[in-house]
Amino acid sequence: MIFGFGVRPVTLDPTLLKINYPYYGEGPWCVSVFTLSSRRWYKVGSSHLPRESIRIKRSGQAVVGGKIFWIASEKFYGDDGISYKLYMLVSFDLISHYFQVIHMSGQMLAGEFLPPYYISQLGDSIIISGSFNFGDFRIIYAWELEVKDDEVSSYRELFTVPYPAAHELKLIGFTKDKQPIVEALIFQQFHQSLQVLNPNSRHFQNVGVEANHGSFFIGQYKASLILVNEQSRAIIV
Repeated sequence: MIFGFGVRPVTLDPTLLKINYPYYGEGPWCVSVFTLSSRRWYKVGSSHLPRESIRIKRSGQAVVGGKIFWIASEKFYGDDGISYKLYMLVSFDLISHYFQVIHMSGQMLAGEFLPPYYISQLGDSIIISGSFNFGDFRIIYAWELEVKDDEVSSYRELFTVPYPAAHELKLIGFTKDKQPIVEALIFQQFHQSLQVLNPNSRHFQNVGVEANHGSFFIGQYKASLILVNEQSRAIIV
């Protein structure tokens, strides 16, 4: 089960999305939508759904242009019988309640930029991020995507920053000043912590918030930054 959340444009109606499908292999999607104005769940018709072979990754979401975006993948098999995955974006229109599959350029995902990929947002741009090994270090990177007419119209590298290989970093959002916020597992620490990264100086600043792995979510509403910490159930604006 995967959840999504967004606010419908113009009416500002909060919308909750619930997606169910078989964990392994292909299988039918079952999608339900709840809106605050209706105060009820209703099932989305099969004609609104993407291919059954597509699977959404549990790596966050972005809400841009009245649509919720996720990273997704689809499994294929080569002539040698070995499986491989193609990665893409899947969007959900908060007005029409249709899903759309958006393919990403192979050039952007080529080379050493290997999965897992994570998604976040910076203003009206979608951010795809990840990390890879580089000798005694790891490199965290981020790409900025512009999506228009259900296509990736442009993309550019936002930053690449090295950090000690013993640590684990995951980009989850940005500050109001557009500085990256990462969820960090430092070798000496028991819990994950939030760190703000200055890409120019390559310095990480601990903001003093800790929680379990994957328990942070950052969303943007107008000019405000909202941080939700599931462990402490605190909201910081």
